[in-house]
Amino acid sequence: MGELSQKRRRSDEPAFNRTDVDIDALAEEIFERYAGEQRVVVDGAKYTASFFSRDYCPDLRVMKLAGELALAVNRRAAEEGEGPNTLEALRVTIPEIMLAALLHDLGKQHEDCAPFIALLADKDLRGDSTVEAARRKDYLLGIVRDVHCRKGPCMIDRLRDAGRAELNNPFIATVARRHGHDYKHNRAEGQGCWWAREINVVTIADDYDALTSEGPERSYKPKNLDAHEAVALLRAGVARGRYEPRLAEIFIRDVLGLVVHTH
Repeated sequence: MGELSQKRRRSDEPAFNRTDVDIDALAEEIFERYAGEQRVVVDGAKYTASFFSRDYCPDLRVMKLAGELALAVNRRAAEEGEGPNTLEALRVTIPEIMLAALLHDLGKQHEDCAPFIALLADKDLRGDSTVEAARRKDYLLGIVRDVHCRKGPCMIDRLRDAGRAELNNPFIATVARRHGHDYKHNRAEGQGCWWAREINVVTIADDYDALTSEGPERSYKPKNLDAHEAVALLRAGVARGRYEPRLAEIFIRDVLGLVVHTH
């Protein structure tokens, strides 16, 4: 018998290992396709809906941060080469991660989630430190997290059914469903996901943006922090299993340009 051929992994293909991507240009290209009025299909009927404002869009910021992190991972993986302890390349492409990052919170625009988002935006919960405010915040946040992570894939399906073929990629809906979970949860045996690291790229980008920006959609976070304060919280997240350690390190060092001090 001849030599057995091994099936090539998708992540071995050139598109998965790019290190020369213009993230800003790619982000604008993706955003242009999904901003403003879009065709959707709901229960077989065709409608139009508007999802992203061109004037203010935190999801655009998250998409750029996720793209920068994915690019930095590719570059680190290329530098380290192959070996038992070297960084593994990501299992999806940079454009796929960026599209997933743009759409990760689309479920917040579902009709079932809108009333609870409105309640969160009605009052700046960061400025109210009473026990009752904390209880109300946690209650509303629990509902929003649950509803928008369940409805996100539904919203993506509405766009896909209207002709967005790139949304056939199951990774996009998986990020919408799982981006709120800790890394240790997404990689857990039995209930974990093959894309746990790739999902965590979006989680890191989203959490950092939430910690360092203002706006009604961030009203449940602490007062907008500076980069060093946010990094301290990211490192605490690594310790409790929310973030994959090497991804967080690369984000802090290569994307933010900060030195990680260990104790």
